[in-house]
Amino acid sequence: MRAIIQQFGPALKSVTLESYIPAPLSPSQIQVKMRYSTINPSDLITISGAYRSRISLPFIPGFEGVGIVHQCNNLDPSFSIGDRVLPIGSAGAWQQYRNIDEQWCFTVPSQLSDEQAATSYINPMTAWLMLSERLIIKKGMTLLINAANSAIGLMLIRMLNHLGVIPIAVVRRDNTQHQFEGCKLQRIININNKDARYSLTEIKDHLGIDAVLDCVGGIEALQLSELLTERGQFINYGLLSGQPIPAQFWLERPDIDFSYFHLRQWIHASEKAVIQHKLNEVMQLVYEGIAETKISARFSLKEIHSALTYVQINKGIKKGKVLLTF
Repeated sequence: MRAIIQQFGPALKSVTLESYIPAPLSPSQIQVKMRYSTINPSDLITISGAYRSRISLPFIPGFEGVGIVHQCNNLDPSFSIGDRVLPIGSAGAWQQYRNIDEQWCFTVPSQLSDEQAATSYINPMTAWLMLSERLIIKKGMTLLINAANSAIGLMLIRMLNHLGVIPIAVVRRDNTQHQFEGCKLQRIININNKDARYSLTEIKDHLGIDAVLDCVGGIEALQLSELLTERGQFINYGLLSGQPIPAQFWLERPDIDFSYFHLRQWIHASEKAVIQHKLNEVMQLVYEGIAETKISARFSLKEIHSALTYVQINKGIKKGKVLLTF
């Protein structure tokens, strides 16, 4: 059984289930029997047709999951039947048996549970790569994160604390303190609060912001850029506002050290050994609880429409990730 997209559109309308016989393996492929896959916002965005220029129909959704090697067709395979692997690099995780090129499968340490392994890629890898590959960390630096109470925001805070940085959290509503349990923060600021402007100006005048991690974009990105010290660092990794960063951003702050971060671009530009090394670092952080992901619900693949309904109903409610089981 697999989920398949024949036409782009809302996930509930576009996702259909079908029985299938896996194609014969090419010499470079292995067949992975999936154990768990996740439902991520990136899956739903892809199904909607946002990336139709690089996605051909029909396609199998799912960018994240874990499984075991079920079949090999290589004279000198890197994996053996029964090995647990993380297949990445493209969509295709919402199916029971997945044929994938061996170079896009990565080993999983034995101490991780299947659920931990299945959720160890998109958010944890994005967060850790930004901090270890892009962000210039300095002792005593002041760093600001917006959408800080999102799943990846909380993960970034725990990772920054692990690296000795205590950030400032920017949120969009009051009474979020309980969501940051176990996190070390300088302060929490509700950017929609009437006093937010004063608080941010005070921080700028007394501390200065050395770096911003932004996943909102739009006008909020422009507002936060005003707080940065000269040549401060600004990393954008999402557009939750649905709006691009305005041109005024660069006109007003041409000195900023700005960069976009997209996991897909980094993965496809890196050698396998480098990716495996970073995954090993990330999976250790997952095991230690620093990069853990909360699971809010589990559905079998046959219940995919119930799973998608659950995701839609709970959109914006920070309960955790939804898993598909096989």
